[in-house]
Amino acid sequence: MSLVLLLAATSCASRKKTVAPPQPQAFEWMTSNLNIQAEGNGMEFNDLKGQLRMRNDSIVWLNITATMGIEVVRAKVSNDSLWVVNRLEKTYLAEPIDSLAAQLSMPLSLPLIQTLLLDNNQGLPPVENQTVLLKTFIMGNMSAKIQYHNIRLNKATDFPLKITNKMERVRIPKKP
Repeated sequence: MSLVLLLAATSCASRKKTVAPPQPQAFEWMTSNLNIQAEGNGMEFNDLKGQLRMRNDSIVWLNITATMGIEVVRAKVSNDSLWVVNRLEKTYLAEPIDSLAAQLSMPLSLPLIQTLLLDNNQGLPPVENQTVLLKTFIMGNMSAKIQYHNIRLNKATDFPLKITNKMERVRIPKKP
C-alpha cells in the first residue's frame, strides 16, 4: 500500500525546474557605443555618435562625434574633477567638481552623473538598445536621447583626454 501511495505521489509531481532569468549584475568596467539626439538653445543634432567608458564609482569618459567622424566633445569625470574639451569652439573646461557644484548652486558628483547616464541608481549596466533621456538646465534648456549598443562589461580600458594649447579655457559663471 505504501508503495502505491509513493508511486502516486511522485507520478503527479512535475519534473521541470523553473529557472529565473539572469538578472543584470553590477559591473566594474563598462564600454558602450552610443547614438545620440540632442536639442536645445535653438540647435538640434540628430546624427551624433559616441563612446562611453566607465569604471563604476571611479571615472566616466565620453567621446561624441558628428557626421564623418569629426570629434565634437570629449569629457572625463572623476571623483574630484571634470574636464570637457569642445573641439568645435576650441574651448575646454577643467574644474574640481566641488567648485563647479558651488558655482552652479546645485549638487554635482560622479555618482550622480553615473546614475543619470545609466538611468538607474543600482549601478547596473544598460541593456542593448536601451534609450536614456537626459535633460539639463545647466547650459540652457538642453535635452538628449541616448541609445546604448555594443555594450561590453568588465574589460579594463584607457581614458585618454588631451587638451591642446590652441584651446581657450572657459569658466562657468555662478548662478545668481
